[in-house]
Amino acid sequence: MRRVLKFFSKERVILSVYVLVSIIIGLQHYLGGPGKHNNFIIFRQSLVHLLDHKNLYVGYPAEYFDIFLYHPTFCILFSPFSILPLPVAILLWLITCALILFYAIRILPVSYDNKVFFWWFILIELVTSLHGQQTNPIIAALGLLTFSFLEKDKQKWAAIFPIIAFCIKGYGLIFAALFVFYPKRGQYILYSVLWLIVFAFLPLPFLGKDYFIEVYNDWLTCLVDDHKVNFGFSIMGLFKVWWPAFTDIDVSKVQYAGLGLFALTWLLNLIKGTFQSKDHRLLLLAYASLWVIMFNHAAESPTYVIAVQGVVLFYLVNQYAYQPWSKILIILVFLFTMLAPTDIYPLSWRIGFFQPNLIKVIPCFLVWIVLQVQLLSLKRTTNSSLTNDQYRTSLL
Repeated sequence: MRRVLKFFSKERVILSVYVLVSIIIGLQHYLGGPGKHNNFIIFRQSLVHLLDHKNLYVGYPAEYFDIFLYHPTFCILFSPFSILPLPVAILLWLITCALILFYAIRILPVSYDNKVFFWWFILIELVTSLHGQQTNPIIAALGLLTFSFLEKDKQKWAAIFPIIAFCIKGYGLIFAALFVFYPKRGQYILYSVLWLIVFAFLPLPFLGKDYFIEVYNDWLTCLVDDHKVNFGFSIMGLFKVWWPAFTDIDVSKVQYAGLGLFALTWLLNLIKGTFQSKDHRLLLLAYASLWVIMFNHAAESPTYVIAVQGVVLFYLVNQYAYQPWSKILIILVFLFTMLAPTDIYPLSWRIGFFQPNLIKVIPCFLVWIVLQVQLLSLKRTTNSSLTNDQYRTSLL
């Protein structure tokens, strides 16, 4: 048994599993026909539409169903997968998503044993996300990379990751909020503005000024329209299940309340100085990862790789201090968030109970509540990965 555990704890073995899983899912979706890789076709065709100066954010039923919802710059970032032959592009896209998340966990400043747990625990949710061919593993990874580079005092590179996330899906910018807990805040803001300008204008050479302005107007219109119709796999979605009279207007009210809680959490931890503990900074990263899904009106099952990332971080910090509650919560997440959409449960359960009642959301919601209370009640500790000299450094 020890040999088996030791074998499956080896980094190269876990890496091989991530690659193999990505290849299997890619082949499954390519061989299943266009209906099985519809999301990938949406991403792939976005470059064609952009170069043809078409409206990115309307339907093209002859090519795919649903519509493109991503930032205009995403078309350029995704371009290598638009140019390559379809089967190669699908495989490389899924492998890229898996490897970016693998690498982000690899450089996270936690013990190797915790990294092994992280890699294996999030794998099922990663598989769910890869089946959707979506960008969620990359968004999750960019959050981890932001944290890791801030911990290394590399503001220039820490600033780029939330901007890339924003240029994929706007809500990825939330991870930039971590910068307030680190030195050289002015430097971070400066680099963020620089990267934002670079990425925002990335499509300009391919478009010309007039269409460049038009495509951004179309994107803003799409964001407004998208907000009107969704409740999502979120707190708002749960409210809609529990109280059918819950309306679109109520969605905005809940999101504003959530934004207020986020601001209060950040402010209190900043004032009390709890952020000087690395464990507490990990909890703040966990909070951002959970919050951005819990209050996301467009959250879907595949987006939960981001929320589960937050659950893992919550558990890694609390696994010894808050037994058995941390273990109970992570087991609930495993059973009813991660396994809910899988064949572990009968199809009748999934279709008739789990999906309509948003059971997948509830365990992560419980973790978010516990984490919210924990962060509001934290006290400053002396355990810090940043030295006192670093904190006396000018916060330019």
